[in-house]
Amino acid sequence: MPNENNVLETNRTVLFENRIEREWLTTKEAAHFLAISENALRIMVYRDQIKVYKFGRRLRFKLADCQCLVSLKGA
Repeated sequence: MPNENNVLETNRTVLFENRIEREWLTTKEAAHFLAISENALRIMVYRDQIKVYKFGRRLRFKLADCQCLVSLKGA
């Protein structure tokens, strides 16, 4: 039985660690990730160069979108 508990605990840890990874970034976090200013990021949003999601009045960016932009930019 102790081995089963260890396996279950390991599975829970893996599931939990998967949920820790951030999917959404704030404007400040996305700008830092992309190594640009917050204002430059807002300009990119206005020019439809990056996809943005609005939660109420707040802008949010998907981490995957930011990673894709970095890979396209070649930085």
